[in-house]
Amino acid sequence: MKRLIVIALGAVLVLSSATKGYSQVKLYLGAYAGYSAQKPSFENVEFDTNTTFLYGLRGGIRLWFLAVEAGYFGAAHNIEVIDFPSVDWDGAINDYSYIGLNVKLFFSIAFLHPYLTAGYGYYTADIHNIDEDQEGGYNGGVGLEIKLGKKFSILAEGKYHHVTVNIDRFDIGLGNWTLTGGFNYYF
Repeated sequence: MKRLIVIALGAVLVLSSATKGYSQVKLYLGAYAGYSAQKPSFENVEFDTNTTFLYGLRGGIRLWFLAVEAGYFGAAHNIEVIDFPSVDWDGAINDYSYIGLNVKLFFSIAFLHPYLTAGYGYYTADIHNIDEDQEGGYNGGVGLEIKLGKKFSILAEGKYHHVTVNIDRFDIGLGNWTLTGGFNYYF
């Protein structure tokens, strides 16, 4: 009989904590915009640094101090070749986009929620009238989310993205920094 009571109390404890845990599960959708600073790299070739406008969408699920987030962004970079005699890409536009998943680790203090983020996704580089490639790559960064009530928050985030694509038979590193600001709406 004691064993049955202990099992029943254990089940009640687990179910009650699961209910509390479920109430901590938050779904969110958001949008963001900012700057993307891309520096293409290729052996023995020098490209000029280019910064451009970036826009994107995100959606995720957050449980206490962890979140899993799906995201998309797009940016159009102008390519300025300083020294690349074999191919004339100067002035070409690189439509650059990302779709992937990130994990966030929050360190919450009252309504401030600083976090670390890391993820993996697919990056597409489409240099107009030259070539297009899509490859997997990783990213990592830091951010700060500020809750403004129970349903709305604003945030700022900085990330480094790393991917290498094959454009016109050249493996080009497309490392770039993004600095964004946006909002999330929690359900």
